[in-house]
Amino acid sequence: MSYPELRALVAHARAYNAAHDITGILFYGEGHFAQVLEGEQEEVERLFGRIQRDARHHDVTVVTRVARPRRTYPQWGMAAHRLAEAQFAELVRHLPEGADARPLKARLETFVIESQRL
Repeated sequence: MSYPELRALVAHARAYNAAHDITGILFYGEGHFAQVLEGEQEEVERLFGRIQRDARHHDVTVVTRVARPRRTYPQWGMAAHRLAEAQFAELVRHLPEGADARPLKARLETFVIESQRL
């Protein structure tokens, strides 16, 4: 995906999420995406269905699904960060619940700090 295409996708995601009260973070690395979605279950499920049906996506997999009492990223409509290939591989190892005892926000913090914001 070219950088302009990626920026356009992020802009679209931010607009959609704002209209549907969805927050979270999107990571992109060498043709792969990892995303945390937060919001009302019905809205998140609707968005996830759209993602699964999008022809640009292949092998869409849910790594973990957890109900939390409050959002981890309430201030972000959709934060987006670009990672190098090695960073992305490391990120994927940190995503599943139980992979690390730290809360999700703490597990992702390093990747947010050490990546290019989109």
